[in-house]
Amino acid sequence: MAVQSSVDWATIPNAADFVKWPKNRGLASLFFFSSILYVGQFLNGYDGTITGGLQALPDWHTDLGNPDANRIGLMNAAAYIVGICMGPINAYVVDRFGRKWPIRWFTLTMMLGTIVGVIAGVKQGNTGYALFVASRAIIGSGIPPFLMTAQIMMQEIAHPRFRPQLAALWDANWVFGSTIGSLITFGTSYLNNSWSWRIPYLLQLVPAVYMLIAVQFVPETPRYLIANGREGEAHEFFIKYHGNGNVEDELVAFEWEEMKATIALEEASKRYSWRQVLKIPGNKHRLGLAALMTFMPQLNGSNIITMYYSVVLAQCGIKGAAQTTGIGTGLNLWSFILQLAAMGASNGVYAKSGQTNKAAGIASVAMVWIYSIPNNFSQPLFYSYPAELLNYSLRGKGMAVWNTVNQAWGAYGSYVNSIALDTIGWKYYLVFVPILSVQWVLAYFFMVETKGFTLEEIAIAFEGTGAAVSKVDQRLARENEVAQEGKDDEKGPEGAVSVAVMEA
Repeated sequence: MAVQSSVDWATIPNAADFVKWPKNRGLASLFFFSSILYVGQFLNGYDGTITGGLQALPDWHTDLGNPDANRIGLMNAAAYIVGICMGPINAYVVDRFGRKWPIRWFTLTMMLGTIVGVIAGVKQGNTGYALFVASRAIIGSGIPPFLMTAQIMMQEIAHPRFRPQLAALWDANWVFGSTIGSLITFGTSYLNNSWSWRIPYLLQLVPAVYMLIAVQFVPETPRYLIANGREGEAHEFFIKYHGNGNVEDELVAFEWEEMKATIALEEASKRYSWRQVLKIPGNKHRLGLAALMTFMPQLNGSNIITMYYSVVLAQCGIKGAAQTTGIGTGLNLWSFILQLAAMGASNGVYAKSGQTNKAAGIASVAMVWIYSIPNNFSQPLFYSYPAELLNYSLRGKGMAVWNTVNQAWGAYGSYVNSIALDTIGWKYYLVFVPILSVQWVLAYFFMVETKGFTLEEIAIAFEGTGAAVSKVDQRLARENEVAQEGKDDEKGPEGAVSVAVMEA
């Protein structure tokens, strides 16, 4: 039986129950702050998609010296290889200097990396490929800190009534960015010069500059403020944004007491070494799930479509730049997933037919579109779940684990996918069928349900009544009972009965 919190926070009255958005200025502000983080995920999706889309453009290949499959794989892996190093650094920065600095770093690296990439191949010679790889490496140093920090910020500033919805919308912004990137690449594919690929790449500057400016308006998260002795600012955050300015808001009072007491109990463990951290009940399970949330999206086959869909289409007879980018645009507008076995089967029929079975080639395109259904349905979980399940004392270290494993899998997949597609073609799709089966088993037996908990209370799902927050909730529940008994005593027997009748 699942362990529940001692306090049903969902029934506690709050300003959001009486003053709806957009009239609720606190909620409106929170949604604005979330939208700034969404822009970063939009940019992440845009960047990730045009990298694959550019491979369909002849001028991109010419300007980069016509790189083979091995060099393209290395180019795509460069971002992940650099990103591996960023996890431990970011874990220190977010806890020491705050949540906004990694966001700033992301925007600056995106701006610098974009400029370096755009000038690749301007001069004749062998510098085109090298500059573009450098561009990917620079951008790759900024994306992991953003993903780690934005997920933490999203969870820590969200109103508890809207935290699941905001988390679920997270990856939709990646798809939106991916779609816009595909549309722009499709449009510029009709240009018969280098601007066909430079324009899509250059446009990354627009959202990056906006984010660099807009993030200045996002406040620090209350959990960071409390942990760093700035309790007054943290309390003001709850009043202003969760209580719509009402100092006496009941849910704000509950959140404040629960968070303050829980972080105080967890603070000692934050200074523990890794060996000590792993001795704490539930932490191995948490870290294992954080790693699982990277294994599932990185090795489910979706990266083949994201980064190498032009290669996939070329293997089934679709090679024109406009045709390839047009299908990529449609794929992102459709934005969902299919069975890899079916996709592999159809491509296999086409390959064995001597490349004459056009129906099989068309079927492959359809399979790619259908393949995206379950993938996009589950994608938001891979981002929100790790930040949810890690309690405050473990959040920095845990997201560092998430990033390191994520970037390692990403580097492996980006490099190997290019070579494998070039070597064994459609047969490579079948490799992912047993991998997906293993992922299903791991998810079924080891994932923990977080529905119905506040961010602090999720620890109860891992540690039961021994969790720090469980002890806090039990104390708050007792205090509420005592306070209610005092009110009943003041009213007397008749008053208590009349109040009970009114409440009924």
